[in-house]
Order: sequence, then C-alpha cells, then structure tokens
Amino acid sequence: MKRFLFLALTVLGFLTLQGCKKSEKLIYHHKLGKTEVVLLSDGQNTGDPSALIGASEEILNEFVPTGTLNSAFNIFLLKIDGKKIIVDAGMGFHLVDNLASEGLQPEDIDMILLTHMHGDHIGGLLKDGQKVFPNAKLYISEKEVAYWTDKEYMSSLPEGQQRGFIGAQQVVETYKDNLVLFEPQEIENMQDLIPGVKSIASYGHTPGHTCYMVENGGDKLFIWGDMINIAAVQVPHPEIPTRFDVDPDMAAATRAHILNYLETNKLNVAGMHVEYPGVGKLVRSNRGLELKLD
Repeated sequence: MKRFLFLALTVLGFLTLQGCKKSEKLIYHHKLGKTEVVLLSDGQNTGDPSALIGASEEILNEFVPTGTLNSAFNIFLLKIDGKKIIVDAGMGFHLVDNLASEGLQPEDIDMILLTHMHGDHIGGLLKDGQKVFPNAKLYISEKEVAYWTDKEYMSSLPEGQQRGFIGAQQVVETYKDNLVLFEPQEIENMQDLIPGVKSIASYGHTPGHTCYMVENGGDKLFIWGDMINIAAVQVPHPEIPTRFDVDPDMAAATRAHILNYLETNKLNVAGMHVEYPGVGKLVRSNRGLELKLD
C-alpha cells in the first residue's frame, strides 16, 4: 500500500487527501435499465489547478475563481445480469468496506476493467503482494500493458518515476493467469468488450488509456477514467492538458474529439476524479460546455 500511496500522491500531486473516512454518503446508485452502476468513493479531495499546462490567468479566474478544486478517487461497480464488475480499483482505501456495504466480498467480483495503470487506479488490486480479487478476470488494453512492462524504457527514467512501473508490473505478474488483453476501438466504432460494456480508445493520458460505455435498455453511461482530470477547466477547455499526461497533445486531441461525441449524443458521463456523486450530464452554457452533477 505504501508504494501505491506514494505513486498516487506523485500522479495527483495537486490534490490534498481529505474526507477519506468511510461514509454511506460516498456510495451512489445510478440505474441504466436493468443494469446498476454504483459509485464507490475511495475519498473526496480538494486541490489546486497547478497540474494544468497552459491555462491562462483569465481561464483560471473564470473557472477556478477561489483557486481550489473539488476532486475524488472513484471506483465504479457494475451489476450486469448477475455479474459483478468493477471499473478501476482506486487506492483501495475503502474499496473492500464499500463492497461489503453492497453485500459483496472480494471473492464475488467477476471482472475488473482498468482504464489505465496509474497507481491511484490499481492500488486496490493487491494487498501484501497478493490478489485482493482472487476470482476476477483483469481486463487491460494491450497497449497499456506494453507501456508499463517495457523494462528498457523504465530503466531510462529517474528512479522516482520507475516506482509506478514496478507497481504496474507487480499487478500484471500477480494477475497473469486471469489477465485479458484487448484493443479498444475509436468511439464511432466502439465494440462490445463484455455484454453491456463497450471499450473506447482514449489514448494520451497514458498510451493505452481506455474509456467504457455501459448500456442497457437504451440508457448509456460513459466512464471517462482520466481522460479528464480537472473537469471544471478541461470540459470547457479540452485543449488544456495536465502534467500527468504521457502525451499532452494526444490527450488534448482525444478529449476534444470524445467530448464532442458525448455532447452530440447527449450521454451521461462519470469520471474517476469527479467529485461526489461522480456522475453527471454535459450541458452547454454561456461559458461553454460544463459538467452538471446528478
């Protein structure tokens, strides 16, 4: 846990961890036909916009007038046709306890879908070097695994940055017998990864970053992972990346393209760093596109 905590604080250094105590208020249920999406918050946070690259003073004054931001570490539980699936695993601060609040044990989880392998998304997968979810298939995009397991590239990085690669490699090795690699598609051509969930290529934040579209009975929810880190600024200004993006230019282009699709199709959205309840709608105002929370 210490390794992943260090990485999370490095990756999300603009956040100050707070409000991470267990609370029933940090669980939120969102229905999609017969499918249920449950937010399992791993903590609510505050921070500042210093991670943004190239945000003008004018933009910051308009969208972050107080100089502080609300954010979160979010995990989403999907209940689909009797299957129990989680999207990302957060830091693991409250994951097992929050699952218990839903009447579930780690052994009950059938599948884990990862958006990417930054430490604040995989930290809940291991405890004392062992699987937390012994029966779950672990789905990761092939490009994402290739990036984090490239030991030659890792060795070229400063020691501090290598720690994230070591943690990701430990996850891959520990879950290797249950690992499922796949190639997500562009959003206009997204394909079923599992029944009720499509995978979408959203590269840039990391080389294999993947978003997921959950749908049932005509209802849809787009889980954007870390395609957007700071929604207050990056939804109206998708051209602004963060210093956590592996490829900032690609991340900005991906964000603009997918946000346009989401707005055009009037889709509900959810994100891993969107404050409670973590789910909302994109609305157009005189300030541009904004996220309105449920």
